[in-house]
Order: sequence, then structure tokens, then C-alpha cells
Amino acid sequence: MAIKIVFLDDSNTILKVLTYTISDLKQEGVIEVETYSDNIAFAQMLRDQTIEFDVLFSDINMPEFSGYDICELARSIEKYKNHIIIALTTEISKESKSRGKEVGFSGWITKISAPEVMRSTIGSIIRSLEAKGI
Repeated sequence: MAIKIVFLDDSNTILKVLTYTISDLKQEGVIEVETYSDNIAFAQMLRDQTIEFDVLFSDINMPEFSGYDICELARSIEKYKNHIIIALTTEISKESKSRGKEVGFSGWITKISAPEVMRSTIGSIIRSLEAKGI
């Protein structure tokens, strides 16, 4: 069974780069990938509990509803409370990372290092989820 990864970012360019970065894993059937650029609609899907994912990578700086808000919302819903949610952002300050921990992010990746770190992180997540039988 493939691991379902969701990317949420208000930049379609970033979403295309991320999808391309892990396209080989998708082709191998190891992962399924969905991308979303409308954070308001995504927040509503969380509220309605209609979105399915094993891992969510969310941008932080998005209009109206930030990645912090998305993570906090997901953590308040029983269905998503224990899901892996990783910040994917340009933010590098200690304050930003501290706030990320407060709202419940499982990890933090800066967009500058995204391609290499993304592949490594997804590899680690896949191994961890497979060990748990997911």
C-alpha cells in the first residue's frame, strides 16, 4: 500500500518542483502524491474530515490561514491528531521553529534545502511507517 503524501503551498511553482523531486517514488508506487494551493479550501477539508493523508507537508507563510493555523487545526481533530505534519518553509528563525513545535509540527524543512532533504525525509518516513505496518 502506497503512503499518501500531501503538499500544501500557495505557490504552484513550488508544488511542481516538490512533485518532480519525488516523481520516481511515485512511479515506483511507493507513494501517492496530492497537491493543494488553496489553503482555505484545505482547512475546510480538514474540518469536514474529507482529506486523507499519511504525511502532510505544509508551507508556513500563506495568505489568510497560515501553516501554523493548518497544523493547529489538524491537531485539534481526532482523525489527524497523530498524523505526520512537516513544515516546508523559508522560515529559519528560532522563534518560527519554536512556534512550529507549539502548534504540533512533526518536523521542519527549509525550502532552500528542500530537494535533498525532502527525499531523505520521505525515505525515513516510509521506513518508519512500513515498520509500523502502515
